[in-house]
Amino acid sequence: MASGRTHNVGTLVLTPVVAWAAWELGQHDVLTTWLAGIGCFCGIFISPDLDMRQRTVSETTLLRWSLGIGYIWIFLWYPYAMLFRHRGISHTPIIGTVTRVLYLLAIAVLVQYLAHTFAAAQWSIWDWVKEYQRFIAIFIGGLAISDLGHWVLDHVRL
Repeated sequence: MASGRTHNVGTLVLTPVVAWAAWELGQHDVLTTWLAGIGCFCGIFISPDLDMRQRTVSETTLLRWSLGIGYIWIFLWYPYAMLFRHRGISHTPIIGTVTRVLYLLAIAVLVQYLAHTFAAAQWSIWDWVKEYQRFIAIFIGGLAISDLGHWVLDHVRL
């Protein structure tokens, strides 16, 4: 099993490869390239290791660079760590990515509910998802490739 640092380095190596592939497959579309690359890079922080109950290398890095805002991220993912056992379904390629995306969507729906209830906000997460579904799909594709790299590093001896 690879360490958190190894996973982060793997993701950093994979990110420009994913961006280049998106550039080529997306017929040199800059937005596609950026979204796929950012999705892959975000695999460092939206990682399969969010199912761990102790602080990960990525979370420690986030705390160091976010001036403490990373504590909110750790707090938000604590229930996820309680729901999934480490290296279980959350580490399965594609399925694990979907669990984390759905978890983030559930948080967004909760925020929307609270905004509508307490601030009389007039926006809908569903309208936003419909409006930007192509961009979201490209981002999630990059994230899924990062997760696949994570899985490979966990299962292949280098």
